[in-house]
Amino acid sequence: MNYAHRSVGAVIAMASLVGVSAHAQGVGAKEEGYGTAAVETLEADAGDAIVVTAQRRVQKLQDVGIAVSAFSGEQLRTRQISSSIDVARMTPGVFASSSNGGQTASISIRGVTQNDSSDAVEGPVAVYVDETYVPSLQGQGFGLFDIERVEALKGPQGTLFGRNATGGLVNFVIAKPSDTVTGYANGSYGSFDSVKLEGAIGGPIAETVQGRISLLYNRNNGWLKNLYPGKPDVGGEDTLGGRAQLQWQATDALKVRATASAVRSDLSTGAYNSISTQPVFDGQGRVVGADRVSGPTALGFTPLPGSRLEVNHDFACSDCGRTRLYDAALHVDYDAGGAQISAITNWKRITKALLIDVDSSPVNLVDVGQNAQTESFSQELRATGKADRAVWNLGVYYLQIHTLAQMGFLARPNGILAGALGVSGTGADLANLQDLWTRSFSGFGQIEYKLAPRLSGTIGLRVIHEWQRYDFQSSQFQNQNDYKLDTAIAVATLQPSYANKRSDSFWAGKAALEYHANRDMLLYASINRGAKGGNYNSKLPDGSPPLSPDEFAYKGETLLAYEGGMKSTWLDGKATFNLSGFIYDYSNYQAFTFSNASGFVQNRDANLHGGEAEFTLRPVEGLELSGGLSLLHAKVKNVQVATGVYKDVRPTFAPKRQANGRISYRPPLEVAGGHINLAVDGYSTSSFYQNIRNFAAHKISGHTIFGAQVGWESASGFSLTGAVSNLFDKRYEITGFDLSTLCGCSEVAYGKPRWWTISAGFRF
Repeated sequence: MNYAHRSVGAVIAMASLVGVSAHAQGVGAKEEGYGTAAVETLEADAGDAIVVTAQRRVQKLQDVGIAVSAFSGEQLRTRQISSSIDVARMTPGVFASSSNGGQTASISIRGVTQNDSSDAVEGPVAVYVDETYVPSLQGQGFGLFDIERVEALKGPQGTLFGRNATGGLVNFVIAKPSDTVTGYANGSYGSFDSVKLEGAIGGPIAETVQGRISLLYNRNNGWLKNLYPGKPDVGGEDTLGGRAQLQWQATDALKVRATASAVRSDLSTGAYNSISTQPVFDGQGRVVGADRVSGPTALGFTPLPGSRLEVNHDFACSDCGRTRLYDAALHVDYDAGGAQISAITNWKRITKALLIDVDSSPVNLVDVGQNAQTESFSQELRATGKADRAVWNLGVYYLQIHTLAQMGFLARPNGILAGALGVSGTGADLANLQDLWTRSFSGFGQIEYKLAPRLSGTIGLRVIHEWQRYDFQSSQFQNQNDYKLDTAIAVATLQPSYANKRSDSFWAGKAALEYHANRDMLLYASINRGAKGGNYNSKLPDGSPPLSPDEFAYKGETLLAYEGGMKSTWLDGKATFNLSGFIYDYSNYQAFTFSNASGFVQNRDANLHGGEAEFTLRPVEGLELSGGLSLLHAKVKNVQVATGVYKDVRPTFAPKRQANGRISYRPPLEVAGGHINLAVDGYSTSSFYQNIRNFAAHKISGHTIFGAQVGWESASGFSLTGAVSNLFDKRYEITGFDLSTLCGCSEVAYGKPRWWTISAGFRF
């Protein structure tokens, strides 16, 4: 694919912005957080305070008038956070909405979520890695390595970050090359023969050139024992990843950084258990509920107790779930004195193949397979600077995404579905094929103006125009491999084909006030408008009526958010206490509804409101207490839960309450030339629904999970750590699929059991 003409355009636009910023130098003096030298000064002076780039410039966390939770790379390491999704348990109001047995997962913030399992779908919570957008909902779960910090921004962030940040975004900032040699190496061993090796090294290569290389290897055996004869255990993972960076400090003002990364993960089939459920019918024969029941399923299989780490899958393999992520980017930063100008070019490719035993039982009923490839290209050009009493941001952004997605049913030979199709001897694959092109162009600007010595106002706007082209086919294919979704040879059409082209324009905006009551107290209030583009449904051929042509395309959603909050620092920096409250008014909320064995999105209105509180306290040297609480009331209106049946429901993966806490202590005594670190942490959530129909069987009970860590670290950089997650071996559900009308059963996936690790490391 040729992107040369876009790069030329970016260079021309960059030259124009350089001229604008050069003029701005004469208008206002340089302030901390804008030029390269100022950024380094702020980071050096921050001490224990975390700096963030939530407003596209470096600021201390307590100085940002947005509800932000941020964690340094050191905090992630000490808390044993190894996955992007694990960040959710550290952050009130942020939740992991898992699918495919937790093998793929996405992030929800304040009840804003999307749990469609289609690979052509983007989520309403944006995920950025090294300032580049992750274009697939199914690509939001990935291993973390060599991370400088993580920022979770709550509420619409579409003005400055743009792409589908309706509910907020999670920003992963990687460690970058520097003029000094730095690095680390960590190795760990733990439960289920888990092994994790991670390391990085970076520093000067030549007088003006620096580099950094980062590596990750992470594997574990299956933690769910499979009782089916000859079939492997499930829950296993094998991940290998690497990242290389090369940075050229061309002049004091111009810096160019090139990055390339690749991650491959091999997973088992979906780690699901089966439970018995039965549909509830009304007088007209419509399914208006589903209940969990005891005894065997409609297939005659009695599910194993959820308390046991066992499954009985006739369809299982140890490495047939595969994901591959490739990324290349070029970052050009120019310090024009009064402005920092950045041009970011990025290419990504995400490929995936996953398999699931639908009934999660020893019965050969039906299985699900997915194959997908998402390729994206983006070009961003922006400038941030200061002129007089104003701080301004200005930029343009282009994004192109092409997704080829295949999802369908595997009717293996001699199975129930294969027999019903008349292909018992050979089997067949029933699949939907999606081909989606999305092109998006936007321009944005934001200005923060000091209205008075302690009062600032902010106005921001992003205007977006998108083009989409979609093709859909649904066919029965010749089976060529029992452990692959085959789509090479079509033998029959299952659902009518569909094709569509459309374009749309929409906008996001922000208006905010910030009042610094004193140097330790910030009050803020804002109105934000978030927007997310529309997409297309791909309902599987599950025996229910296919979608009509006017049901394929669904609209974009908009969110009007009213928010206020306080950030305070006490006891000479030894304590912080932050509060935020919000009211959300949602139009055309994209509600994914799963029924029978598939699902589709319907646009509905919604209202949400709630708040969060977070605190840290360091009463004595070495002791830190921290915690958070979030409360949420959410309602999606008039959702069709059955033909002609509508009701108000709670969105999926939106618990009413979440809480987290941590106590860490570093005793003052020196032990063997180092210091001991002790910590315990906990995370709690109330119940939530995994299906927006809100049937009784869809409700997942709340749970509380604890962890503990004991570590030793020397002044020379050596460390030893022992950690246990899920300390009391709680058995808790994380997601599921209601298949009551298909098999009198449902799939449920559980969180990992008690998991211990022992690790050793060295930092330099």
